[in-house]
Amino acid sequence: MNWNDLRFFVAVAQEGTLSGAARRLGKDHTTVARRVEALETHLGAHLFDRLATGWKLTDAGENLVPVAGRIEEDVLAFERQARGDETAHGVVRIAVPPAAGRLLFAPRLAELLRDQKNLEYEILGSSVIANLSRREADVAVRMATPDQSGLIARKLTNLRYAVYAAKGYTARVPEAEWEFCPDGSNRFGDYQQKWVWKVLERKLLMRVKADDSQTILAFVAAGHGLALLPRYMADLDDRLEIVIDDKKGEASKPVWLVVHPDMRRSPGVRMVMDALVKATENIPAEYKS
Repeated sequence: MNWNDLRFFVAVAQEGTLSGAARRLGKDHTTVARRVEALETHLGAHLFDRLATGWKLTDAGENLVPVAGRIEEDVLAFERQARGDETAHGVVRIAVPPAAGRLLFAPRLAELLRDQKNLEYEILGSSVIANLSRREADVAVRMATPDQSGLIARKLTNLRYAVYAAKGYTARVPEAEWEFCPDGSNRFGDYQQKWVWKVLERKLLMRVKADDSQTILAFVAAGHGLALLPRYMADLDDRLEIVIDDKKGEASKPVWLVVHPDMRRSPGVRMVMDALVKATENIPAEYKS
């Protein structure tokens, strides 16, 4: 039996659809279907009912899910252990939010790449949190407190925020007509929004909501409302001006470095982690608290 086929079985079982499993595994849906069918043929068992709404586990499939999950975890642990004993070469997968990766961490990582000729990077610049236990990434920078058990997390810093508007917006638009563009990506965004209401002493109309700061910045720079934005990003845009600066750091956002225990022994991963720590130390003081 091809043990790798179990990954496809587990992904379809958990996602419920071929398309969902394909996205998770980074494969096309025909490959996923072919691998599951190969597993069924080898086992001589029908594992899924193919329905118009998705793939539903049969009784035989349901019984195999916990067993397959344990085997998958053992295989992933085997791979992590093997990679952890490697010398400083090969590919290191780094998950980091797009804007922070580009503006704060990429320069330091580029220096490491220049000096370590045997290292390669795969940068996963996405707001989606990578699953380190499944080796979707080897090391991650997260703008939210890690809640997955079994991982090692180190707080790097707190990033400062301020309320911004396009230059001239507050003079041009009556205060009663100000609007606010919130970050609707997580619960921390809700906390930050409440902080804005507190400092303004009222709520603002909200007609634009986005799940990433760069989209919000684009709306505000075009003259639509106010937004709470990270200073490391918004201070660089000369179309914007600070309306309220969070001098006390009440709305700052924590930055965490996260790694799986098995991967921190890898020389390449350790070098990347050190580079990310040094990059944080070099962030200008006005951008962090």
